[in-house]
Amino acid sequence: MKDKYKDVKKYLNRAYELTKTREKLEREYKKKREEVGSISVSNTEIKGNSIVSNVENKAIDLFNLEEKIKSHNIEIDEARKEIADIINQIEEENLRDVLRLRYLEFRKWEDIAYILNYSRANIFILHNKALKKVDEILKD
Repeated sequence: MKDKYKDVKKYLNRAYELTKTREKLEREYKKKREEVGSISVSNTEIKGNSIVSNVENKAIDLFNLEEKIKSHNIEIDEARKEIADIINQIEEENLRDVLRLRYLEFRKWEDIAYILNYSRANIFILHNKALKKVDEILKD
């Protein structure tokens, strides 16, 4: 069975995907910071005609990762704002709540059901209705 709202879900999941990528970059950044602390300043390698220390190389790597993380933070903020704007156009509060909890707070289905006091099956029904509304908004 083809997922009728696959593109809508992909659109709504952008902030989540960007957040996961940022978290991966942050773990890599933390690992490289720890590596910098364990490098001897006397360790050097030849790059072209100049000698560059491992510390300098790691510092450059850290700077580049910081820039990527900052860039992801901006993209996440923009995606979250765009998604929130779309969600806020839906009239029914319960549909907005399902979408907010899922796509802005990244909650699990069980948590959403508990928070909204619905069965899990009802959450899926509401979610499909909400996806239909988002699809209509995006097509306008």
